[in-house]
Amino acid sequence: MTHRFWVSSSVLTGVVAVLLAPTFLAAQTQSAKLTPAAAKSTTRNQPRTPDGQPDLQGYWTSLSFTPMERLAKYGGREFLTDEEMAEVFKSGVQHAYEFTYANSAETPVYDATVYALGAWQNGVQPNRRTSLVVDPPDGRIPPLTLEGQKARAEMKKIPTANENIETQGPVQADDPGDLTLGVRCLSFGGPPILPAAYNSDVHIVQGAGYVMIEYEWNSEVRVIPLDGRPSLSQNIHRWHGDSRGHWEGDTLVVETTNFRPGATFQNANPNTLKITERFTRSDVGTIEYKFTIDDPTTWTKPWSAIVPLSHIDGPMFEYACNEGNNGIVNILAGARATEKASAKGPQKASN
Repeated sequence: MTHRFWVSSSVLTGVVAVLLAPTFLAAQTQSAKLTPAAAKSTTRNQPRTPDGQPDLQGYWTSLSFTPMERLAKYGGREFLTDEEMAEVFKSGVQHAYEFTYANSAETPVYDATVYALGAWQNGVQPNRRTSLVVDPPDGRIPPLTLEGQKARAEMKKIPTANENIETQGPVQADDPGDLTLGVRCLSFGGPPILPAAYNSDVHIVQGAGYVMIEYEWNSEVRVIPLDGRPSLSQNIHRWHGDSRGHWEGDTLVVETTNFRPGATFQNANPNTLKITERFTRSDVGTIEYKFTIDDPTTWTKPWSAIVPLSHIDGPMFEYACNEGNNGIVNILAGARATEKASAKGPQKASN
């Protein structure tokens, strides 16, 4: 429903494995040798826009095999050794090759690698960090507040909260409004920018007084003013919140509030959530993207994560998702069929 291609990969698996295996192995070998020292270049001569600001423009991917929170086996270590980094990356590439879009490549379902959409085919780079979360120093998201725990528990009671409606059973579907934003192709959220199963790319364009960020996922766009204008009224809520940006040296800082209920990161409180993003071009091929989540009604304290954005060649694929598509019609029709079957009760087997 929200995917660009639906194919059976069972017939193609053997052919794809033969055609892609050399590239896959080369990607493993080359990427495993990369180190931050080899991957980085001087920032002294980085390109700048006509108004003198660092040029962040281009296509970037947030793809990463680094977990959001630090695994217990790393203890208090923030960074991996060279050997660990190579092994984590190798394992991530292998998993991405064998399990695309949460399904085995041997299963007759949508296989992203057929269309070169697998993580290892789309510019993913090694990351020396043990977790994306960098603050608190333990690499773990702070505990929920009592209010946050209650809100999370209530959300779990809503059957329509499940985006994987196609594969994880029936939900209430009296009308399209019962379905989630993603199922209806209205919004897939953001900020922040995070790695995803696929469609992890963004397109950044700068202009006089503005920065535009386009997400590959659902082709959603954020237009961020940099001219110092005041924020919107607190009564106005938007899918991606209300963003205002400014420069602090060579770092673009974007602060976002006024989120729309039902469209917040990890179901945070739209009335108290503030997300601060920092974009710093660390070298010609990388933007250090750091975001801070501050919502005192959901988490016991603010927390931050760093996601490296790696430069890739564009353009991005169109994400063919539209409201009122056949998936919604079929979900509603299926719900009505289920109701009719339930009303009739158990059917006797015919002789």
